[in-house]
Amino acid sequence: MPEGETVALVLAGGGARGAYEMGALSVLLPELERAGSRPTLVVGTSIGALNAAFVASMADRASEELVAEGERIWREVRYGQVLRGVGSLRGLGRLGAYLGEVAGLPVRTSSLLDPEPLKETIPALVPFDRLAANVAEQLVDAAVVATSASSSRSVVFHTQKRSPDRDDKRGIDYVQTDLRAEHVRASAAIPVLFPAVRVETPSRARDWYFDGGTRLNTPIKPAISLGADRVVVIGLNSIAGRGRRPHDLQPDLAEGASQLVQAVLVDPLLNDIQTLAGENRRRRPIPYVLVAPRAVDAIGQLAAKVFNRHFSGARGLLRSRDMALLGHLAAGGKDAVHGELLSYLFFVSEFTRELLELGRDDARHWLGAEHDEGLWRISSPPPQG
Repeated sequence: MPEGETVALVLAGGGARGAYEMGALSVLLPELERAGSRPTLVVGTSIGALNAAFVASMADRASEELVAEGERIWREVRYGQVLRGVGSLRGLGRLGAYLGEVAGLPVRTSSLLDPEPLKETIPALVPFDRLAANVAEQLVDAAVVATSASSSRSVVFHTQKRSPDRDDKRGIDYVQTDLRAEHVRASAAIPVLFPAVRVETPSRARDWYFDGGTRLNTPIKPAISLGADRVVVIGLNSIAGRGRRPHDLQPDLAEGASQLVQAVLVDPLLNDIQTLAGENRRRRPIPYVLVAPRAVDAIGQLAAKVFNRHFSGARGLLRSRDMALLGHLAAGGKDAVHGELLSYLFFVSEFTRELLELGRDDARHWLGAEHDEGLWRISSPPPQG
């Protein structure tokens, strides 16, 4: 790799599926470091914002130490670190308030779920003082993406000294700031499920924010605008085409949700990669690595398998009442499509450990495949499926 090039790490959003990113990084980062290509810019959305902030806070450590700690965190994840219990009095109160609001009663609720634990969990997992020190020592720059509730534009909170120009074509604004836990929480505020998060700093960007994934789930374009010469992308949804389903049965709610996921999360990623490959043919080359689930139902199958094995029966209620309840509400053990729906909130170690291994396997597959320039692809999008 030519000296002075900036390698960006781009991490997608996807809730509990974020464990996959750390599994992939456990294979990719040591390889990139050996090649002199360790990322010095990390950009993330939603759970990818949390992983990006963590990676930036560990930029002064060897990659092996970084991924060992990251994998430990994901192996030990618990539902209670992210959400209050859905079966608790407060959880039932939120559900009741939502139903009352739908029925026209004079009540109001901000979300179906309560992510209050994240206020303590995120600072405990990410030492933001170390992140700031690494930025000051020019070891790394970091950025997270949220969606402004007032303008519906993507806002990229970043640590670089200069902000790129606003991108009106894509509806992206850039705000320079010291990254804090509030920016990461805002990036992960999934609309309807989680309440909007108030960001107070910097004052010019003071607003309520929702999950950055509603508009920009895999922030490749911001990475390039922030100066990336090469990009390493870890996606949490397969870009492989889904096969045709039997058309004699009416699709259920989960299948309808999968269509939304395809439109909001998968298609934009595929379009970005295709555009990147097109830009490589027309303009300056931007070599890239893309690691994502190879099979379209890979994560859904894992979620269904883990739910049926550990949470479907009476023992599941004892293991985690909240996870068992959510899994049954989503029919998460029925098949891969329903498992996909469950996977975004499946914050249990039994699932995240499987995702770590899946991420490692897909990263090894990329490294073992033939590309244009070592591990980098330049001239064409990766094969789908």
